[in-house]
Amino acid sequence: MYLKALEIQGFKSFPDKTVLNFGEDITAIVGPNGSGKSNISDAIRWVMGEQSVKGLRGAKMEDVIFGGTEKRSQVGFAQVTLVLDNTEHIFPTMEESEVSVTRRYYRSGESEYYINRQSVRLKDLTELFLDTGMGREGYSIIGQGKIDEILSAKSGERREIFEEAAGISKFRHRKEEAERKLERTEENLVRINDKIAELELQVEPLREQAEKARKYLVLRDELRLLEISVWLENLDALKAGARKLEADFHAAEAQRDEARAALDALYAEGERYSERMREKDMEAERVRTESAALEDRIKEKESAAAVLESTIAHNRENIQRAEAELAEAESRSGGLAKQAEEQEARVAEIDRRIGELNGALAALLETAQAMAEQAGGAQNEA
Repeated sequence: MYLKALEIQGFKSFPDKTVLNFGEDITAIVGPNGSGKSNISDAIRWVMGEQSVKGLRGAKMEDVIFGGTEKRSQVGFAQVTLVLDNTEHIFPTMEESEVSVTRRYYRSGESEYYINRQSVRLKDLTELFLDTGMGREGYSIIGQGKIDEILSAKSGERREIFEEAAGISKFRHRKEEAERKLERTEENLVRINDKIAELELQVEPLREQAEKARKYLVLRDELRLLEISVWLENLDALKAGARKLEADFHAAEAQRDEARAALDALYAEGERYSERMREKDMEAERVRTESAALEDRIKEKESAAAVLESTIAHNRENIQRAEAELAEAESRSGGLAKQAEEQEARVAEIDRRIGELNGALAALLETAQAMAEQAGGAQNEA
């Protein structure tokens, strides 16, 4: 048994991951027309490297990806994995007992190929199936009308099928590749011969240029010797100048040290003057503080004097007002005495009238009492 399992996801009518396991006996897949039986064989042919869209019954390679339905949206890639049994080492280059081949295609046009989950090229995948009878052009997949196509094919096409069955297609591919390399090598040789002929035409000019180059090298060596002599002379002059500069440098250093000492003395004198100025500033600040305190006291005294003057003026006004009120009160006191006498007369008159009313009231009470006694006697008589 060579074919063990087939995993399909997003390929044509298989949007979900579908795993088909093949047993040791004959496995048959049956179903009505349009159920997707041919898509399984297309998936096997596609995973083995089929590049012909026509052979996959489509118009473009993107058609192998599930395009969606009314109830399901389309998917972004198609992936098919073919698991093969290698216990009998039908793949001589593979030591594993099981070989899985995977092909993945995206809507962007990118393709990926894997052998045992290791990324490979399409060429590596094609060479894996050579001489196994399972290639994309081999006899392992025969669809409807394939027999008639084989019988009606040309002798060259039938020969390829027989070579695949006989296990020599690998050598034929190697031969074709070697012939292509030989053709490229012959083309390279022609170009090399053309280049040699072109270089031969340039030999004489190059010989003249070589003679000029040799003269140039001799003159260059002479120029280098002259330049070295000039450099040595310049070097001696530079050394003498350096010694003179060094002496001038030491003298300048001595002058610098003297100037630095004088500057330090000036700095010290400046510090003393700065200290005295700070003391004078502190004394001036103290004087200013005392002056400000005296000014504050003067302002307080002036403010108190102003308050006292205002109080005196106010008191004077109060005295004048009190004297005026006193005079007015004295003028009014005579009228009040007269009014008091009139009020006393009226009080006396009122007391007199009250006495008269009290006498009239007593008489009325006596009359009422008499009448009450008369009424009581009349009542007794009644």
